[in-house]
Amino acid sequence: MMDNKPPHNQLFLDSQNLSDGNLHEFRENHDNKIHDFPEHVSRGLVLTIVGSLIISCAIFFIFLKSSDIVVVPNLSGLYIEEAITELQNKELIPYVELKFSSTSLDKGKVIDQKPKAGTVLRLDSKVKIFISKGAVINKVDNFIGKNIDDVLINLKANAINNNRMLYHLLRPVEIESTLPKGTIIRQEPSPGTKIASLVDLQFLVSKGQEDSSVKYIKNYVGLYYKDVIISLLNDEIDFDVNVSKGNDFGSVIYQSLSPGNRIENLDKLIITINEPRVNSTSVFGIMTYKLDVYSSSVDIMLKVKDSSGNSSLFYSFRSKGGLIKLPYEAVKGSTIELYIHDKLINQTLVN
Repeated sequence: MMDNKPPHNQLFLDSQNLSDGNLHEFRENHDNKIHDFPEHVSRGLVLTIVGSLIISCAIFFIFLKSSDIVVVPNLSGLYIEEAITELQNKELIPYVELKFSSTSLDKGKVIDQKPKAGTVLRLDSKVKIFISKGAVINKVDNFIGKNIDDVLINLKANAINNNRMLYHLLRPVEIESTLPKGTIIRQEPSPGTKIASLVDLQFLVSKGQEDSSVKYIKNYVGLYYKDVIISLLNDEIDFDVNVSKGNDFGSVIYQSLSPGNRIENLDKLIITINEPRVNSTSVFGIMTYKLDVYSSSVDIMLKVKDSSGNSSLFYSFRSKGGLIKLPYEAVKGSTIELYIHDKLINQTLVN
């Protein structure tokens, strides 16, 4: 009788197939369980992650001392000194940069800053502040009627402060005018001319009216020295005297400035005279004395007093002082006396 049981090897295969099928089913079920979390579990995971980040940031700022950070202040509109002081008080390092702005009203004030106000920085960080240099000048200023010296000083100061040269100044032209000396009469370019680049600027300046008391050199050669000295003293012309030997006794033989020359403030006329003839009882000499310098002319006299006490006048004139040299002829034994405002200031004995 035949046994209906399957072969042994068939049983092994069926058992193996069954085991493989169960294992595959188990793995699929296991994967589904891993990926298909409930909604409340997913939310919990997200909250856990976000919470961890918040806690980490909090721990970081706890360990970062509040004394190591500072908030950048608003510096807009402050003058440069105030802005620098404000930054230094907050232990920030100011860095200044100058720039032009649209108005001259904010000159010297903060018009911008980097970083902006409210930015958090560590101590000793650099903050750049932009200071206004005023408005950009794009037209020629009006200098007419102003004093040339004041204008030149201001232009030089502005060029230095703004670090920008606007004008190239040409030598002023002076003319006689009824306006006070140094007054700008006209300018080129005219006021309001637009400036595209560096501009050549020239002024026409008043040198005032010619003084009616201005003196001119006369022809003194050939004249007797006493007449020449009196003329020079009356005209208040500064002069010096040299003496030479010659046949033109007592006459002027040379003058350093030509006749017709206008006397300027620093000009000094030098005349040379031939020594005059004198008798054996008289002396020809030159009285030299250095007076104080006065702001205005003073009355001066040169007299001679003989041994009997009688005085006679040599010269009477006005002068602002300084060195004077006056030739004279006097009898031996007499005294040459110099007076200022009738006060005797010097005596010289004639030998």
